[in-house]
Amino acid sequence: MREPRPGVLAKGDGGPLLAAPETDFLQPIRVELEAFELRLHDTVHADLGPVAEAMEYILAGGGKRLRPALVILAARLGAPDLEHVFRGAMAIEFIHNATLIHDDLIDRAPTRRGLRTIHESLGANPAIIIGDYYFARGANLMSLIGNPRVDLLLSQTVMSICYGEMLQLTSQRKYDQSVEEYQDKIERKTAALLAASAYVGGALAGLDEAEVETLRRYGRLLGMAFQIADDVLDYLSSEREMGKPVGNDLKQGTVTLPLMLALKDAAVGPRLERVLSREPLGDGDYAEVVRLVRDSPGIEESYELARSFSRQASAELERFPASPYRDALLELARYVVRRKH
Repeated sequence: MREPRPGVLAKGDGGPLLAAPETDFLQPIRVELEAFELRLHDTVHADLGPVAEAMEYILAGGGKRLRPALVILAARLGAPDLEHVFRGAMAIEFIHNATLIHDDLIDRAPTRRGLRTIHESLGANPAIIIGDYYFARGANLMSLIGNPRVDLLLSQTVMSICYGEMLQLTSQRKYDQSVEEYQDKIERKTAALLAASAYVGGALAGLDEAEVETLRRYGRLLGMAFQIADDVLDYLSSEREMGKPVGNDLKQGTVTLPLMLALKDAAVGPRLERVLSREPLGDGDYAEVVRLVRDSPGIEESYELARSFSRQASAELERFPASPYRDALLELARYVVRRKH
């Protein structure tokens, strides 16, 4: 594995989720995931020096590989050509990481998963170029498969992600937004790519259109559950667990469901409003908001909505015959709402 240039980027000591004890859903595809990981790094190494080093740094820093796993699991419900499936999974993973590079730059985040972000290490302009490159790299890999349905879905997904990012930017510190507005944002920013992952796997496995659409719905519902749970963890987990500061979304001006629901609580809401009315907020103010949200019904209410989406996702799988892969997808739906980071 190629080492980054000294003094530019340093690898973390993390790795993908392959060995985590709470991820039994990966067991049926562990061999495929190991092969995918090797291909992923080989594909990155084939790229140009600076962009390859930056992506290798991101990949070595860890990450769940949740989206590639979803592609592979969905594909195993049919009769996949693994070469196409690996390409599709790599395309999705590159696009996912490209969005993270751009998100970190927009949010001015200094770290991710405990490592310096690309824009902090290399500067804003290289980060934009590297993100753009891997958006294009993902599209290029997908085009090599030669499936117009998949190409169309991928382009629509990238547009949805970009629009979702714009919605988030234009709603910063908008504390009175509706739950519907919040759900629209997370559907575009997170659920769309998980829906695409499940769809791509099914489409590349030769499943019929109704089955592929069922998988797309499953992926969307899974993504909604995943993001809501992630937003709860932003208030509950430690910085070590999350790889970013607790309450980081709030500090970036992003209003998420736990805060929105806490503001509606008769006991906690007025106290939160008093803190949030201070401008600018200091570290003590952010800590107080986190404490108040933790003590509010907003946490459990948010979790219940996440569990509802998880149950709906599981229900979509009823049309598929029992198999280790369907069981793994069911377990994945449960995992996203019980994970700790």
